[in-house]
Amino acid sequence: MDGTSSSRINVPLDIPLSLNVLVIDTDPEALEFIKKSCKENDRCKEIPHQAIICSESSMAVDVLENSVLDIDLIVMELHMPKMNGYEFLQYLHENGFDIPFVMMLSKSDGFPWSSLEKAVKLGAIDYFFKPFSGPRLLDLWSPFLKHYMARRKEAKADDTLHEKDDTLHEKDDTDDTLHEKDDTP
Repeated sequence: MDGTSSSRINVPLDIPLSLNVLVIDTDPEALEFIKKSCKENDRCKEIPHQAIICSESSMAVDVLENSVLDIDLIVMELHMPKMNGYEFLQYLHENGFDIPFVMMLSKSDGFPWSSLEKAVKLGAIDYFFKPFSGPRLLDLWSPFLKHYMARRKEAKADDTLHEKDDTLHEKDDTDDTLHEKDDTP
């Protein structure tokens, strides 16, 4: 080994080869920062992506209901007109959309612990605080990958549980057969 390190991430083979990210915000500066983060962040460069930008919640609903795109991640500002982030999370849940959701919260509201807690209870997997500043870029893929890997782990555990259940049922059937044989003179 030559002592160099790589910033490449190990992406599971069954993860989508490209990601469609739905970004919902009315703040043009935030949208530009998110675009810049995607272009300049090493993780974002590793995974091809497409950002679908919506300046209104109703536009995002239209994308979800009528688009041929599969949305892999949603990043949304909490305070939106017509349908805020909480209402949007409820809409997703009520309409069967199982899409990782990241909430953007404003620091200008004070430190929004109650907002953050409510967002997580409604299904948000992560959050970002606005306004964005400084040289640090957003890593939009970490929340998605964490969520994806957790789901994969749950599915694997569920499969293992089903296998054990099937084995127990087979054993019960074998026990029943043995009992029937024991009852014969």
